[in-house]
Amino acid sequence: PKIKMSVVNSLKAHGNVVAVTGDGINDAPALNSADVGIAMGITGTDVSKQASDIVLLDDSFSTIVRAIKWGRGIYQNIQRCIRFQLTVNVSSIIVVLASIFAGLPAPFSALEFLWINLIMDGPPAITLGLEPISNDLMKNKPTPRNASIVTKPMMFSIGLSGIYIALIIMLQTFTNFLGGTPAQMHTILFTLFVVFQLFNALNSRALTNSSAFKGILKNKPMIVVFFLTFLLQVV
Repeated sequence: PKIKMSVVNSLKAHGNVVAVTGDGINDAPALNSADVGIAMGITGTDVSKQASDIVLLDDSFSTIVRAIKWGRGIYQNIQRCIRFQLTVNVSSIIVVLASIFAGLPAPFSALEFLWINLIMDGPPAITLGLEPISNDLMKNKPTPRNASIVTKPMMFSIGLSGIYIALIIMLQTFTNFLGGTPAQMHTILFTLFVVFQLFNALNSRALTNSSAFKGILKNKPMIVVFFLTFLLQVV
């Protein structure tokens, strides 16, 4: 037990996240000290089960690997939702501030802002949480315990997307490159912003430099929600 404890403590001292598997009474101290203690459900003693965080019902190491894969997938899906929602917020703030500084009226009404908010927190964001787990996820290096869930590339992407969306909205406001009449301008700006956010949801699927459309057919709810939300926007 002492040797196992010293191994666990040494690994943790070097900044590693430690998981320990065990089935006997002598494994209990190491199971309790580890970040994640995993006891065997079939061959494990009651002491080892009580000292652990997880009881492995089938005593199969491959189940642990699958659990780690799912954990990484869920973590990435949370990052996708955060990226999508922050981009909507950042672009909204920039558009409103740019309109105020330009001496223009508010770009969206209160009801329209509620609709944008519904899109941000509603179905498109939920479908990002349903993104299937990629097969090459286990090739990535483990995430450090002190890592922020909002990475620097995510922050850069959020800021760049927000500025780009606001820039196009302001260009339409001042140049009317879509060729609408003055009576249509408000609707054009509102719909343009909403469509940007729908494509922003697609962009948020890609956390790396890979294509946003890679494996899109595997997430059928997102395709349905994309077209349904656009249809509701038209209505």
